[in-house]
Amino acid sequence: MIKILSSQQIREVENMANEGGITFLRLMENAGSACAKVIRNKFDDTGLRRVLIVCGKGKNGGDGYVIARKLSENGYKVTVLLTMGEPVADTAREMLERIKNSGVQIENYCDNDEKYNLLIQDSDIIVDCVFGTGFSGVPDERLQRLFKKMSESNGYVVSIDLPSGMCADSSELLAPCVKADMTISVIALKYSLVYYPSAEFAGEIQVVSIGIPEDILRSFSGGYTLNINDIKSKMPKRSELSNKGDFGKALIIAGSYEMPGAALLSSQAASECGAGIVKLAFPDKAYPVMMNTCPEKVLIPLPSNKFGRISALCEARIKSELKNCSAVLIGCGLGNDYDTKQVVTSVLENSEVPIVLDADGINSMCESIDIIKNAKAKVIITPHPGEAARLLGCTVKEVQADRIGTCRDLAELTGATVVLKGSRTVVSSNGEDFYINTTGNSGLATAGSGDVLAGIIVSLICQKINPDLSAVMGTFIHGYAGDIATEKYSKMGMTAQKIITELPKTLSAFEKG
Repeated sequence: MIKILSSQQIREVENMANEGGITFLRLMENAGSACAKVIRNKFDDTGLRRVLIVCGKGKNGGDGYVIARKLSENGYKVTVLLTMGEPVADTAREMLERIKNSGVQIENYCDNDEKYNLLIQDSDIIVDCVFGTGFSGVPDERLQRLFKKMSESNGYVVSIDLPSGMCADSSELLAPCVKADMTISVIALKYSLVYYPSAEFAGEIQVVSIGIPEDILRSFSGGYTLNINDIKSKMPKRSELSNKGDFGKALIIAGSYEMPGAALLSSQAASECGAGIVKLAFPDKAYPVMMNTCPEKVLIPLPSNKFGRISALCEARIKSELKNCSAVLIGCGLGNDYDTKQVVTSVLENSEVPIVLDADGINSMCESIDIIKNAKAKVIITPHPGEAARLLGCTVKEVQADRIGTCRDLAELTGATVVLKGSRTVVSSNGEDFYINTTGNSGLATAGSGDVLAGIIVSLICQKINPDLSAVMGTFIHGYAGDIATEKYSKMGMTAQKIITELPKTLSAFEKG
């Protein structure tokens, strides 16, 4: 699990560490040493030795001087390029003094001198240490030209903390920034490294520790991401003595005459993701479609209304089924009318097992949010930006402008765990902490993809994974399957069915022995 912190939180973390006895000079030494180690791990065996370290006048430049010293000590030919003269920060000045007369070449950059343009082009590795987390605004035109030369060079570009020109707390790029091949983020991830469009400029991302005590980091609420090892550690181990009942019963209430596919996709995803038994409740007018495509599901045809949607007359049957399931998913392809609202309300008011509320289930509750908040059981809602906007009474543009804030607001408003879908899906269960998913790609923007996600989440809950964790793990698994499918097919040719097809391969990567 990797922490995501704001620039202000990073400053507070460093101040607390300093107050605890770790000097700022030591923190800088630790940061530069950790970054140099990452660079050495990547290049020691490659024969690439010409390193250009481009430094600003602040603490980020100070990290660069430490990197220069460490790489020089290990046989790299290092040149330090001062972009704005000697540093102003005391710690950075000290680190610059330590590399003088050490064999490291130190130059002052002049963008009108062809000598420096050639130096950039001839370097095997370019380390970007101009700006760090304290940067905001727009670099001057001279630096913008420099960043362009670095980005277009033949060298491998490594940015320290952030690609210079990028603001830590915003995904918006106000001016050209360095396009890195790798970003080494110090202490924690920054928001701009995980959100588009800024994330496109970060390249491969590694996070390094600099000796900050864990109790300090834990004291800050905020965001986090997971990696594949985190998922592996949380997947349930299956005993050889297990039976289908050990992996839960998923009740999926979905579909309509005009949208039977949503029911099929969500139920198939739930089965492929490991639920022991999947019961699919759907309007009986869609039975001919379901009959020939769901051999492993328990089919529960329900009375249809005149629109071919589930009728409110089925409430008694649904109440009965709720007593014999481990989790329920409702909403995929239901349509939105009076009957839908009645059925969804009944589930929210009567279910004693976790509820995943998706699509039309969400839409039916836009004017009745208190019903969600007062539900007996844990509720997970999975809105796309349009559905989130309807719940909050705002515009999609406002949702997209602050996806983290939107997710937090929805969690607080509804009392539910919120999975705000989209590029970099956000999950929040308490309105404070949040998770940003880093798997997936634009190929997942296809009809039915959300139905697959909902099916995965309900399946994980059935397998006795905590509902909040199921929401987080489900988004990761869904995105990972999408990444595998993209490699096999393409982004343009992606379909929801192809995501499901790759679920077994995805799960094999996470399965515990």
